[in-house]
Amino acid sequence: LEDRFAKVIDHVVIENDYKSTPVDYKELTKEATPTEIKIRLEEAGINQITVDGLSTDIDFSKAINHIVINATYINEPFISTDYEYIKKQAEEIAIGIQLLGRASHTENLYLIVDKFMDSETLENLGKATVDKGISIVTINSKKMEGSDYKFIRTLIRKPLSNNLLDDGVMYTSVCAAKAVYDAVVNSTPFTKRQIAITGDAFRSNALYEVKLGTKFSEIAEDLGNYTTTENLSLHVGSFLTGYQLETDNFSITSSVDSINVGVVRSETEEVCIKCGDCNDVCPAGILPQNIMDAEIRSVNARIVDLNTSECIECGLCTYVCPSKINVLEWVRRAKRRVG
Repeated sequence: LEDRFAKVIDHVVIENDYKSTPVDYKELTKEATPTEIKIRLEEAGINQITVDGLSTDIDFSKAINHIVINATYINEPFISTDYEYIKKQAEEIAIGIQLLGRASHTENLYLIVDKFMDSETLENLGKATVDKGISIVTINSKKMEGSDYKFIRTLIRKPLSNNLLDDGVMYTSVCAAKAVYDAVVNSTPFTKRQIAITGDAFRSNALYEVKLGTKFSEIAEDLGNYTTTENLSLHVGSFLTGYQLETDNFSITSSVDSINVGVVRSETEEVCIKCGDCNDVCPAGILPQNIMDAEIRSVNARIVDLNTSECIECGLCTYVCPSKINVLEWVRRAKRRVG
């Protein structure tokens, strides 16, 4: 099996011996100790649930001061999270957040929600979190302004590292919180996850709960295959920070939450007009246009002086560019240039 980066996935092939031999797990409860929780999460394979943007691994090797869980989007600004899933699993998600807090020895627990969520989902989350010490943070998902970055920056009061774990922040999704609950309370390993399948290459969009290791080509076949095979683009993850792939012959891993397959609509990249929109929108407060210019001219010292390393690769600069320039890619190149 290979993942979306064409890397062989560590995996086992299980053959049924038809003996129905039970596997004994030590029974845990919601009151499990920090050590018990961490051991169980390792046993259950819960580590990298999502990789796009600021999200971190479930990793306790460094001191964690804040747990931040995002319940707002899979693919900002185009695809909303399945709120039906959150609505039904609100209590389990809230307990999962609590368990992460206990394992991290912190009571600073936050859940980011969308002000445009339907009222029933918000009500269920409110009821589930009210007695668990979880603070609700409301953002406007219709505004592309890096709200999660700005909120987390207010917590630690300094520019964020590329890996938030270095800042004492664990930042992940409601899917991860639910997986934590299942592992600790139900002794269930992380073997399947929900993904969104979208794009005009399909007759309809769909939400799937799939076993990890499932080939995406099999999911596409289940959807009735592609409406066309000409000039298609396959994109895994957030539209702003995800990855383009050349083949659908990859396996779903724990970090895949959305896949879009659409017909390529090429847009001609124009000359930068120095409008400054990318600089204005940058949540990290750096200057993407200036960094791009320094990269084009290969001025290493200028790249360093512009604090290029503080870029979190959120993709907002590319999203707002009126000249249709992939500004983020230029900034990424600049980061690679200076190490």
